[in-house]
Amino acid sequence: MVKIITGLFFLNTLFQSHLEFCKILFKTEGVENAYPHLSSDSKRILYQSNATGKWQLMIFDLNTNTHLEITKGKFNNNFADWSADNEWISFVSDRDGNEEIYLMRTNGKELKRITNDKGSDIHPHFSPDGKQLLFSSTRGNGTLDIYKYTIKTAALERITYTKEDELFARYSTDMKKIVYSKMGEKTDDVFVMNVATHVSENLTNTPDVQDGWPMFNKTGDWIYYSTVKNGSRCIFKMKQDGSDVTQLTFPTEENEEHARVFVSQDEKTLIFNKKTGKTISIWTANLNPS
Repeated sequence: MVKIITGLFFLNTLFQSHLEFCKILFKTEGVENAYPHLSSDSKRILYQSNATGKWQLMIFDLNTNTHLEITKGKFNNNFADWSADNEWISFVSDRDGNEEIYLMRTNGKELKRITNDKGSDIHPHFSPDGKQLLFSSTRGNGTLDIYKYTIKTAALERITYTKEDELFARYSTDMKKIVYSKMGEKTDDVFVMNVATHVSENLTNTPDVQDGWPMFNKTGDWIYYSTVKNGSRCIFKMKQDGSDVTQLTFPTEENEEHARVFVSQDEKTLIFNKKTGKTISIWTANLNPS
């Protein structure tokens, strides 16, 4: 079961076989601190918080345990990602009356709006080389499709054409594949697309189960994601072909949910959201190197 030792939460034997330990980084009752993204050196976490009543972007310094608010105001700023060099942040804001995608420096300067459409543009993610963004938009047919934006030229390319919602799109490190979620009426699945052919494969394909927030590890061998098992949402990983499905986190409270996983570049650390009631906290776990 759960044993508390100096603030670290050691989980059952099955959990310990994949993770060394899991601990809470920060939590504020009644506040949602969501979508945590580690910096490439694993020293900072970019996330969004609704503590002020609107979504604002924050950076948490793991060395000093301090929080820096990098957006403010009466508008929502959310769904942030930062470039591989941690110099730029892509995010969504409704400051101009509609959900559009923006870029800015990590210090909050040099704000640039890069989309302008009456549709909703959300979930931007940088390509590993920093030259592109993948994002989802309703501009095509009213449902969310995946688009590619080239930052230097402002060229826009539509990637998917379906009646379902496709979102959370991320490249593999070699940029030969894209992993994303496709949301159906009852089932959300994790897909992988071959960039050259645009052919997609459903990796999870489990009826009435919601799988989401997938991302590749640095080598592209594994995909980390969240799914529901035995009525609880937890963090899993699987090979890029959908094999070797492994559960990594296990709920310890009733109605607890684990989601929005992010794996570090060296694949030694996971961060993820734990939701209990109206509170979303940010947790970290050390991957067992064995």
